[in-house]
Amino acid sequence: MPGIVGLITRIPREIAERQLLRMVESIRHEHSYVSGTLIDEVLGVYVGWTARKGSFSEGMPLHNEGQDTSLVFSGEEFSDPETIRRLKNRGHTFAANGPSYLIHVYEDDPAFPASLNGRFHGLLFDRKRQTTMLFNDRYGMQRIYYHVAKDAFYFAAEAKAILKVCPELRSADP
Repeated sequence: MPGIVGLITRIPREIAERQLLRMVESIRHEHSYVSGTLIDEVLGVYVGWTARKGSFSEGMPLHNEGQDTSLVFSGEEFSDPETIRRLKNRGHTFAANGPSYLIHVYEDDPAFPASLNGRFHGLLFDRKRQTTMLFNDRYGMQRIYYHVAKDAFYFAAEAKAILKVCPELRSADP
C-alpha cells in the first residue's frame, strides 16, 4: 500500500538516512510506484513516501512559497471548492489539480488537519515554528503505525517498515 514512512531523531544522518531508505523500499510493492525522500537535518525529520503514478499524492513533497513549511501527504482529500477559491483570493499560488493547495490550508486554517475531508495520512514540518505534525484522517481509515524508541520516533503506513529497522519488535513483549 502506498504511504509514508520515516523517523524523527537526533541519531547521525548516515544511520537515519540508511534506515529511511530501507523503510521506503519495504513499502514500494510495485516498480511502477513513484517514491522519494525528504530530510530536514535541523529538525531531525527523515520522511519517505510511495505513491501510484497519476494518483492525488504523486507530486510529493509540497512546500509553501517561503520554503519554510513542507508536507508529505498520502491518500486523497476532497476540499470544498470554496476553500480553494478562498486560498487563491488570499494570494497563494498552487497547481490547478492535485494536492498543492494543502500546504496553504495549513497556513490559513488553525483547525488543520481536522478541516480536511478524505482518507489520508501525512507529515507536516514547519521550520519557522520548529514543529513537526504526524496526522491521519479523522476516522483512521488511512492508518499510520508508530514506535517510540529511546533514540527515535518511527512511523509508517505499514508496520513491516518499522520492523525492517527495529528487529527487536519482532517478538512479543510478555
